Amino acid sequence: PAAPAAPAAGLPAGSAVLVRGERFPGPETMAWAAAAGLAGVRGLYAFYRALASGQMAVVAPLTAVIGAGVPAAVGLVRGDQLTALQLGGMACGLVAIVVVSWPGRAARTHGGPGMVRLLPLIVIGGLGFAGFFLAIHEAMRVGGSTWWPLVGARGATVILSIAVALVVRPRWEGVPAVAPLILVAGVADYGGNALFLLASQSGTLSVPVVLSSLYPVTTVLLAAWLLRERLHRWQVAGIALAPAGVAL
Repeated sequence: PAAPAAPAAGLPAGSAVLVRGERFPGPETMAWAAAAGLAGVRGLYAFYRALASGQMAVVAPLTAVIGAGVPAAVGLVRGDQLTALQLGGMACGLVAIVVVSWPGRAARTHGGPGMVRLLPLIVIGGLGFAGFFLAIHEAMRVGGSTWWPLVGARGATVILSIAVALVVRPRWEGVPAVAPLILVAGVADYGGNALFLLASQSGTLSVPVVLSSLYPVTTVLLAAWLLRERLHRWQVAGIALAPAGVAL
């Protein structure tokens, strides 16, 4: 699904460039953008492979914490000027990611050697997401544009996806049946990336990247609403902690 989802996200990216009339920012910006796209697709591949183990409640928060923690640390080292309240809000956000997704007894029951094998995929996935955030932010900073970096990132993703598909030759029998979902996933992924860039135009990297990584909270809420999954007390506490972190 990642291969057809990439061009689906490329269409709105190209449309935004045409509508906004942004000038081509130059090769350095596009190089950073391509690096972001390659890091992102590597992270998604490892993330999907880890999710296939069935231990989503463990994989999602650990990947999100790595993907948010590394860029946040880089932003702070590079001079993000944050107040004590903002630092407290970032801490609340990172804690909420883990708490809201932690499966408790399920993690202890299904852990062990299986989790040891998953750790490389979790680390690669988290570092891939972190690399995307860092590179796409640098592309915007260097070129002074918002939409061209997304075009460059999607272009690199499409080229790599096509190359891998030609080598691996995956089976496509089930793809048409889920084509609408793939289209929605691609467009939603682009929307999230675009909103992250707009948020990071304030000049700081650490705050937007932590808030952008709160997606496990939404996942748990949707699971409770649509799938009628029961929320544990610590998950409710994590859900309450997330908006507190956003407010701070």
